[in-house]
Amino acid sequence: MEYIQKNPYFIFLALIVIFLAIGFLNAEETLDINIHDTYYVISYLHFAVLLSVIYTFLAILYFALIKLNFPLIKWLISTHVIVSVGGLLLIWIFSQLKREMKPGDIESYTAGMTFNDKMLLGIFATVVTMIAMQVVFVVNVVQALVKGRS
Repeated sequence: MEYIQKNPYFIFLALIVIFLAIGFLNAEETLDINIHDTYYVISYLHFAVLLSVIYTFLAILYFALIKLNFPLIKWLISTHVIVSVGGLLLIWIFSQLKREMKPGDIESYTAGMTFNDKMLLGIFATVVTMIAMQVVFVVNVVQALVKGRS
């Protein structure tokens, strides 16, 4: 935990390398996001680049604040990094658990729909939590800038 608090930017930089590697290896595949009647389709490469840009910004900000001795709240650093990394892992797990539904028995089809709705709810809750943690990160940065250098 101490490593996360002292060097959170290394974790984000490692994730950037992983994202880009996965994006380039799966460049031909697409990610389909269904929200009500609208499908959003994005290639894995573009999604990896988008995540890399976001995590690069976080890494640079953490690096600058820590190297310039701005006093960030330690437990907020740990929480932000764990939720930002663990949230992506949890979203991936929920997406892998979704069931493919085949026409046929109506009871199994209905049960599959209910299960998939629960997985979608889990993904939604995880995304909302990750966004909330980014707001907490901004609060942590603002309080560090207000306190000034230590």
